[in-house]
Amino acid sequence: MTTGGSALSLGAWTQRVFVTLLLISLFVGVWALREIFLMTFLAIILAIVLHIPVQRLQRLGLKRGLSVFVSLAGSILAVALLLVLIVPVFAVQVRSLVDDLPDFIDEAQATYDEQAAKQDWLPDIQWDSVTEGNASDFLIEQAGKLTRSVFPFLSGIGGAITSTVFVFFITVFFITEPASYLETLLTLFPREYRPRALEVFEQLAAMLQRWFIGQLISMTMSGLAIAFVTGVILRLPNAAALGVISGIMEFVPNFGSIIAVIPAVIIALAEDPILVPFTILAYLLTQQIQSNIIMPRIMARQIQIPAASILIAQIIGAALFGFLGVLLALPLAIVVLVLVREVYVHDILNAQAARVQTLSRPDGTQYRRVTTEVYRPEALSPGEAALVRATGSDLFGDDRAQVVEIITPSSPALEQASRSQQAVWMAILALTVAQGVALVRSLVGGERS
Repeated sequence: MTTGGSALSLGAWTQRVFVTLLLISLFVGVWALREIFLMTFLAIILAIVLHIPVQRLQRLGLKRGLSVFVSLAGSILAVALLLVLIVPVFAVQVRSLVDDLPDFIDEAQATYDEQAAKQDWLPDIQWDSVTEGNASDFLIEQAGKLTRSVFPFLSGIGGAITSTVFVFFITVFFITEPASYLETLLTLFPREYRPRALEVFEQLAAMLQRWFIGQLISMTMSGLAIAFVTGVILRLPNAAALGVISGIMEFVPNFGSIIAVIPAVIIALAEDPILVPFTILAYLLTQQIQSNIIMPRIMARQIQIPAASILIAQIIGAALFGFLGVLLALPLAIVVLVLVREVYVHDILNAQAARVQTLSRPDGTQYRRVTTEVYRPEALSPGEAALVRATGSDLFGDDRAQVVEIITPSSPALEQASRSQQAVWMAILALTVAQGVALVRSLVGGERS
């Protein structure tokens, strides 16, 4: 067996086959356990976020064990208070809606039938055939199906509780002794790359912390805005609960705002059906301002990820991992972004981000060029450069080498040569067409004669 003109020994071929099969087996195993890995990733995020108050408490003089206990207890208490605020209010509104739903449906059907009798363009609807029986029972059944499709984890309460307990204990383990897990992970890297790997892990933790802080600010602002609009402007009851729900759903970008409007519509229906379109419009305007004006400014200071990339990551996460993939799409995208930037662009390519510039020549024509900066001196490996940066030294000082690539058209001479070449081809094409037309005319003239 040969590869590239050189003989490949049986041992080397067997080794490659074994490595390939091992990688395939690892991929299949990871894919089969993807939900476990996602829950572990969620636990890592929670541990990184809880590390913020733990550090603050340690700076105040508390021991680490007590700091961890206070942070965990405070987080659990906050979640319990939110549940106490939301669940009873929502249950009362749903029960009120279910009780009043038959009257609402009868009034809506009667109003439509009256308008259909007056307006010829409205179709005549046979309500019994559409709803297959009682209309309120039909709507309740469809609402249940929608809830199970939007929140698939609610279909298995036991599984949800088990997953929550699993994530909680893994988070406790990670936050209690983070150094031991980090050292174990660094042991898997080559010795010369371990300082650089530590630097990358620290950047990942910092990015995830900045994302959570930005998300927390966005959730707070969204909750306050919805509470004000629904309570002060629309006069809906339980506006505080609606604000809390909207703030929590803001944790899931794009899709969370759609889910948040459902309880508001239910409360509006139970209060007065005429408020439903105004409620939807209020949510739409509030979410548009939040998503297009406020959120980009917040996240631009925390993480730099384009909005289209976030939406694509959510679609991919939903297709591969379901609801948990949508929930963790943005932090997963952050991890991929940091790894590609730090490991591939910085360490392998030894370059900073590329920038495209549009410049003008003396004759007024424009051209573009790509500029990039070298990430580290060529004499240093990524691990050595990380050690130098850890001491606070500047690897480059004020002189950073630039690699410049000119994108054509690069000069007036090349432009002139290109135009001359195009003129020659156009002349050849015109001559060919003229010869073809002359040939056709001669054939047609010959037939007529």
